[in-house]
Amino acid sequence: MNYYLFLPISALITNTLLISYVFARRFRSAVIRDFLRFVFFLNLWQICFILYWGMLPPEWMTAIFKLTCFTWLPVGLLLLETVYRFLNIRSTIALPFFRFFVLATILLTASTDLVIKGSVLYDWGYELLPGILFVPLSTIAVSFPAIWGLVLLIRERSKTRQKKIKIQLNLWIAGSSFALAISAYTELFNLDEQGRYLFVPLTPISITIQAIFIFVAITRYGFLNISLERIAVELFRDIHDGIVLTKENHEFFFANQAAISILDGSPSKDGFFRPEEYFGGYREDQDHFPRDYQLSKKTVPQFVELTLSEIKITDEESGILYLLRDITERKASQEKIHQLYSQIVNDLEIARVTQASIITQKFPDKDSYKIHSFFQPIDKVGGDMLRVIEHDSDRVDILFADVSGHGIASAMVGGMLSIAFQIVSDKLLSPAESLSEIHDMLSKVVLHHHISAVYASFYPKESRVKFSYAGHHPILILRNGSVLPLEGEGRILLAIKELHLNDYSFDLTHSDRLLFYSDGLYEVKNQLGEILGYEEFLSWISTMADQDTRFLLEAAHKRALDFGNGKHNDDLAMLALEIGSE
Repeated sequence: MNYYLFLPISALITNTLLISYVFARRFRSAVIRDFLRFVFFLNLWQICFILYWGMLPPEWMTAIFKLTCFTWLPVGLLLLETVYRFLNIRSTIALPFFRFFVLATILLTASTDLVIKGSVLYDWGYELLPGILFVPLSTIAVSFPAIWGLVLLIRERSKTRQKKIKIQLNLWIAGSSFALAISAYTELFNLDEQGRYLFVPLTPISITIQAIFIFVAITRYGFLNISLERIAVELFRDIHDGIVLTKENHEFFFANQAAISILDGSPSKDGFFRPEEYFGGYREDQDHFPRDYQLSKKTVPQFVELTLSEIKITDEESGILYLLRDITERKASQEKIHQLYSQIVNDLEIARVTQASIITQKFPDKDSYKIHSFFQPIDKVGGDMLRVIEHDSDRVDILFADVSGHGIASAMVGGMLSIAFQIVSDKLLSPAESLSEIHDMLSKVVLHHHISAVYASFYPKESRVKFSYAGHHPILILRNGSVLPLEGEGRILLAIKELHLNDYSFDLTHSDRLLFYSDGLYEVKNQLGEILGYEEFLSWISTMADQDTRFLLEAAHKRALDFGNGKHNDDLAMLALEIGSE
């Protein structure tokens, strides 16, 4: 019985147990995957040692050595790939070179005698007889990747400051150094003067011990914890917002360049990050929703939006992620917007007062007639305009108009319309002539608005009204509980040059009432987007025709608001001229 077979068989069993345990734990990691691939090829190599030392027929051995070279030639490369993955670094030269070189060496070994030219029998079994290229090719394909992987581990060990990471690296370095040392000694220096082995090579045992060291690093500390600083750099290097990572006790862990720039230096003070030293008014018990803070110790005010989030650092340890977003420009913009808004609000209030002053609210109180009205713009100011001017010649001029659009621009046009009406009314022209004069005056200065209007001249002694329409809906006459629209036509002001205005006249009787109204009263929309409609409005007015004038206006106003659920999409205005007994 060949007792030397105990070495590869025990190594095979050990490696198989390692693989089984890792699979049973169901680790999900690219590093674990690469490690398992490395150990699997170690298992294949152990099986090959069993074949080599199994005392098979001599004529088979050379072919077996050549055909099984694919099991041991990639081992150094697979170890290096695991190290690269373990340290989370990239390789653009080393790995591609070794991959190509290993593949070429396998093909050359299997097809020629340049690498393996035969086999030699020892007490423990057969060993290969090296060819002329065996030493240089096996050194480059197997030893160099393993040595370079060890160098990377040692370099990372010198840079990291994390205790657990150092322990993992120590296990890697110890296992790899032991495997390289034992393999090199028993394979290269364990030779007599004729180049024969002095005693059995211990490579199977050495690489198995290396796998055990790596296995301890997996099961005790977890590969996912390795080089968190490097992983953090990979994750956050392209993020423009500041990132600070700490442990639960505020022990500083990582900060990207954006955070260092925002905080004017490293946020680590004695190895800890204390947010209250940087953010004015910071409280430890705050929730994780974004909050705005002014940075402390800044000569020029600077603001950041701070968001906190818990993050898993290791399997046993959690930490805190601080996300810093510089919002200084946004704060400045918000302040400018606030100032501008305040200015607009003030301007709107001034515009409201100004518009109220140019809209007639106090009317002549005569026995021969009375005037009632209401006006509610959609905003603080609106485009509707109603004005009444009483002349000494016993004539009352009424202008009821609707400027297109809403807001300050329409209110400004309404102001110009009021001034134009004042000037034209003093000329005591006919309604059509008055509207034409207003059109000519405003068309030179108003370019982007148009005006629908009705101009009425009431003569109390004659109980007669003359009127003209410029694209406006009819005046309504309320007489003896019925409603009579005063029909007429005329083109809208400022829309086209030719107006085609007409003068109309209507004789009034005692207790007649004339209603002027804006289209906002019947174009109001409900929650479903349905419009009240002109016909519905007229039908409702008919039911209210025998009501008191003031009550009628208030009811019309309330009906529009009720239909729109308290909202209206246009200005609401109404004026009623009530004929007296004189």
